[in-house]
Amino acid sequence: MSLFLSYARVDQPIAIQIAEALSGLHEVWLDERLYAGQRWWDEIRRRLDWCEGFVYLLSPESVTSEYCLRELQIALDSGRHIFPVIIRRGTDVPENIREIQYADLSGGLTFNAGAPLLNAIHLIEIGGGTSLRNTTFGNGRGGGYRGFSHTSRDDEPVVVTTNVTAIITKAADAMEAGRYDEAVFLLKRAIEQGVQVQYISLDNMLREAEAGLEEQMRQRASEMEYYSIVELVRRKRTRPIGVASFLSFHKDHPEYDPEGLAELVMADGSFESASVPLPVMKPRPRPVIPMLEWCEIPAGKLTIVTGKNGHSRKDVLQISTFYASRYPVTNAQYDVFLNDEQGYANVDWWGFSKAARAWRDKNTIPLTGKYQGDNRPRENVTWFDAMAFCAWLSAKTGLQITLPTRQQWQLAARGDENRLYPWGDEFDIQHSNTLESKVRMTNEVMRYGTGVSPYGVFDMAGNVWEWCLNSAYDDTDVTAEKPRGVHGGSFMSPYERAQNHSYLPLNPESHFGSIGFRLVCLR
Repeated sequence: MSLFLSYARVDQPIAIQIAEALSGLHEVWLDERLYAGQRWWDEIRRRLDWCEGFVYLLSPESVTSEYCLRELQIALDSGRHIFPVIIRRGTDVPENIREIQYADLSGGLTFNAGAPLLNAIHLIEIGGGTSLRNTTFGNGRGGGYRGFSHTSRDDEPVVVTTNVTAIITKAADAMEAGRYDEAVFLLKRAIEQGVQVQYISLDNMLREAEAGLEEQMRQRASEMEYYSIVELVRRKRTRPIGVASFLSFHKDHPEYDPEGLAELVMADGSFESASVPLPVMKPRPRPVIPMLEWCEIPAGKLTIVTGKNGHSRKDVLQISTFYASRYPVTNAQYDVFLNDEQGYANVDWWGFSKAARAWRDKNTIPLTGKYQGDNRPRENVTWFDAMAFCAWLSAKTGLQITLPTRQQWQLAARGDENRLYPWGDEFDIQHSNTLESKVRMTNEVMRYGTGVSPYGVFDMAGNVWEWCLNSAYDDTDVTAEKPRGVHGGSFMSPYERAQNHSYLPLNPESHFGSIGFRLVCLR
């Protein structure tokens, strides 16, 4: 059977895997979505006319993409057999194909998971064209496959408005919501049509959108690999293979383990003979909030300059080992706190000081962030609210979680070296989101993998300022009504403000769209 694969570009890694799995005897057409203009859409129409079956890979991105939905509608109007395949957990099937049985590959491309898709295609082939709408996925053996071809293409070349403000707004909205595929398309089309803006660089916006898309693709590929390993570990017969696979995976992704496979590997005595060293465990709370990963910050010395009235001196501070969150607290993480019945609704989390409790009593409705997107840093948060979040998460996980002191923050950012930025002494626009990047909004916290600190901590320069526990180095009294420091600079700050030693003392009630926070774990 000739098959057309429709997918969102962020899902390209799994799309290629599925195409290769189908291509033994079936003829599969898969494009690479390179945004090549009108000729791409002509090829799409030709391939939709050519195919007998339409395989729709369902993810949150593909079911909201106007281009994927347009492809689906053409396939439906043309009477093609539709094969929905869920590849991302929690994805809602589009209403116009909900009556069609779908295959579920959200747990990885295993034989058992892939069998329903193979069986459905086989049933259509032997049924002489019976509509899949009246066919459920059976348990018989799948048919064969015949070859798999790639063609580069763009998304549907819809007319792009010449209203510059509308173009910028739509692209910015897509980036803010994490729809980088859409943003790349809009910006490439605008640049192709010669749109120019005096003070905004569309090329810079495009680079940011493409980088965000590439990072999403890497994450999606890693997630798919991980959940395939989970399926192997959960089955007794394949567990040794799964364990060996996980240990190999863990080398490249030491902090990604949402299902707690490392704990299972270490707890199960049958794995003691594994030839690969077991991973070193770090503080890992029960899965209370998403994407909470810890980086060990070993004990070290921090040289600081203090003084007043023109007199200064250098002090060397000794800092004990602690763990810093790999990323600043994200919107998705903070939303768990807001939605928990014992989260923001519980005023006890503000009980650490009279000033904090007074703030909470006056603010029964939580402040809202300015920039949407699960993986963007949460901003517009007061120091009081950040401390309350830490108290709530500590109770949830059994870990001692708090805000970093200024000393801890700087050690996590620069290590024992007295470097100016997390990556070194020279500023590089490719390593952080400061005023110079001209993004003018927050980026996703995983965006700058080249700008991490010596310990693998992200976003310690730019994106958002981060609340610290104290302002003065020698004062960590959380009950006192004193200013609290913020470090790191933001997307609104010039690069000098993103230097490791730069900070601002602020009233703990302050809240802006450029200030967020990060966590530390003391045990």
